[in-house]
Amino acid sequence: MTTRAYGRTSWPWAAVAVLLFWQTWFLCHVYATERSGVRWTCDSEGCGTNQLAGGALFLAAPTALGAAVLAAPFLGLAGAGLAVLLAAFGLLMGREDDHMVVAAYGLAGLGAVLVVAGAARSLRRLGRPRDDAEENGPVQDGGRVPVRALVRRTLAPGTLLVAAPAAVVVSAFVHAALDGPRWVMMLGLNGTIALLFALGTARLRHRPGVARSLPSGEGAVHAPARLHSLTARGTDFVFDLTVLPEGGDPYRIEVQQPIDLQDVRIHRAALVRLDPRRPWRVDLPPRPPAAELARARAAARTDDLPAAPRLRTPAPGTPALVAGAALTAALLTLLAVV
Repeated sequence: MTTRAYGRTSWPWAAVAVLLFWQTWFLCHVYATERSGVRWTCDSEGCGTNQLAGGALFLAAPTALGAAVLAAPFLGLAGAGLAVLLAAFGLLMGREDDHMVVAAYGLAGLGAVLVVAGAARSLRRLGRPRDDAEENGPVQDGGRVPVRALVRRTLAPGTLLVAAPAAVVVSAFVHAALDGPRWVMMLGLNGTIALLFALGTARLRHRPGVARSLPSGEGAVHAPARLHSLTARGTDFVFDLTVLPEGGDPYRIEVQQPIDLQDVRIHRAALVRLDPRRPWRVDLPPRPPAAELARARAAARTDDLPAAPRLRTPAPGTPALVAGAALTAALLTLLAVV
């Protein structure tokens, strides 16, 4: 996975890195400005506190590390340097005493060295010959988006069941950050980070021009398809097909599978299996009924097939993301009015 592909398919991870960078600065700033006022409660097992400043540094360390790791594909060493610089800036800004000045300036120096080293490394890479081809072949962009199918999926009960708690978490973070309890903001922030990380993980291997396989055969229908080209991508074959669904408009899509069991390359036609509710879910059944396969080959060989637009396959989680964004906006508006 190249940096370009990483940025295109995993923008949620980039958002996570930004939030972690901000949390690094915030925790260090809280420690620097509120450390002297922390009230500790001690017993035979040790001392503790329920104030954020008491454990802010212990929370800031893994936060800075996570930000640097997630930003590495974009910033390299400079990402780690930026995390260290934010920590130093948080310790220096508005501090109550000079207890952490030496450590803060030391962190600032280390961060500056890492940023310069990362920038120098990036400049050396820019001077090398660049191959724009991705490791697994080109990705097909453009084409139409299946808007109606996405709207139906967005309003489906299962999608709303996932989107509703996500909207509550994000709304709690945003509302508390503007005007609310700090513990609600921290819970909402880290909940939002967890949701974005899960979304980025699901989207990481998504290829915009390639169909997603059917999770099961329930509700699937067969349709003829004409082959335009057959290429190799890694150990798989990529079939560039125009699908001719019964009662629907034809569309063009790529199907990636490890083996050609229908002899599509020879006959230039295939019988595909698809989900009519989600037209981007298409596969080539390995053992289709012989009669249906023969009819599909005959239908796809006709010369009067209309030109079909390429279908853009939506990334995983898109319906839930749209529904969650709409619910979050509604909740924030409601909280602002109340």
